[in-house]
Amino acid sequence: MTVKAAIYCRISKDREGGGLGVERQEKDCRDLAERLGWEVAAVFVDNDISAYSGKVRPQYRAMLDAVKAGQVTGIVAWHSDRLHRRAVELEEFVTLAEAHQLQVQTVTAGTVDLTTASGRMVARMLGAAAQHEVDHARERMRRAKTQAAASGKYRGGPRPYGYESDGMTIREDEAQVIRDMTTAVLAGRSLHAIARELNAKGLTTSTGRDWTQPRVKDVLIRPRNAGLIHHGRADGRTEGRHDRPEFQIVGKAAWPAIVTEDEWRAVHTMLVDPSRRTNLVNEPKWLLSNIAMCGREGCDSKMRATSNLWRRTGKDPQKPRTRRSNYRCRENNHLTIDAEKTDDWIRGVVAEMVRDDRIRHALTRGSGDAIAADRERRRQLVLRLEQTERDYDDDLIDARRLKAKSAKIEDEIAEIDARMASELQQSETARVMNAPDPGAAFLDAPLDVQRAVLRSVLTVTVLPAPKRGGAWTDERLRLDPVVPS
Repeated sequence: MTVKAAIYCRISKDREGGGLGVERQEKDCRDLAERLGWEVAAVFVDNDISAYSGKVRPQYRAMLDAVKAGQVTGIVAWHSDRLHRRAVELEEFVTLAEAHQLQVQTVTAGTVDLTTASGRMVARMLGAAAQHEVDHARERMRRAKTQAAASGKYRGGPRPYGYESDGMTIREDEAQVIRDMTTAVLAGRSLHAIARELNAKGLTTSTGRDWTQPRVKDVLIRPRNAGLIHHGRADGRTEGRHDRPEFQIVGKAAWPAIVTEDEWRAVHTMLVDPSRRTNLVNEPKWLLSNIAMCGREGCDSKMRATSNLWRRTGKDPQKPRTRRSNYRCRENNHLTIDAEKTDDWIRGVVAEMVRDDRIRHALTRGSGDAIAADRERRRQLVLRLEQTERDYDDDLIDARRLKAKSAKIEDEIAEIDARMASELQQSETARVMNAPDPGAAFLDAPLDVQRAVLRSVLTVTVLPAPKRGGAWTDERLRLDPVVPS
């Protein structure tokens, strides 16, 4: 009976980019099938996918389904490690082979007889050897990257956006994009708006992909932008794995920085801190949504935009309905006010406010001094933290004392980072408004820029209506300037 064979080809990294490695494997496998007298029924190829990484190999799974369906009775591979490098996958394959009397042949490792105890033992030994080889290679890579991190050198990988492929030389056109994105986030722009504008300009990531919210965030929170080396994920996530180190900065890098450390820390705080990142990720549709406050006594909730109220235009019931958008108390539904009329009126107020030289001056006055003072205090705290760790190493303090002192210092550092983020954001907002006619610039700006300027100059509180169903009036809006005029 003729064996219906499936050829399986895989290469972990397609460095040539054209699938040439798997093409060579397929040719050798076809030659072997012809010598065996097997009929090649199907070819399954997983290109540029590692068998050890644990990622799903779609074609490998499809091949197993073909075996289960009886469409394939034999498998040809270039080597047994093309099929498996993980013991858990091998055991699944052995069980399937036993159940279906599957024949397995390889070009370079010979017959893999999984129908006998000795054959299965040989397969497991080959699998263990392959896993040991990969484990050993991963250990070497980790040691090399740890050594590179300690010396501040580039640790390899895909070309980082903003740098050349050596990871050390700045690519100026991309570096300017990073600086512009940093400025935009500090000014309160949303990641969605930034990504949309980059795509509209025809700009792509270092891998040639379109920009998305997550990709903008990933680039901006990289410590490498400030010339820093780190351990752990920059977004602080461990994804439930205990073997991943917590995020920490371990030293200065050998490559040049694109933005200042202050700017990077401010952006990192804004994008990673859960209490700050919402407004920067989600793109708003209304000026005052989640900015205006409910003025009902005892309520400190924000107002959110809703558009599920309908009304008929005029008295004619045959006229079409129109959607009416309102601001409503987010937590308790206390108050409602027309969103469109409120936004239009507030825009006019803010446009006049930013034309006032006293307000423009107040937005930047002293911010540089405050940032400099915080920067110096942070430097002193970092030195104190390092001294505390040395005291523990020298047995001058015990572990309990180390933990208590370190926690206190780290809490103050976190407060300074948050404060510097706010100070830099205010400074960058002032730069956005630094136009010949700030009022006109504000009115012409995108919505997220208008929201950032609004937050810098004004607090808006919606007051209860004097009577139910009354007409819209600006008397229901209490305006409190953020900075004195």
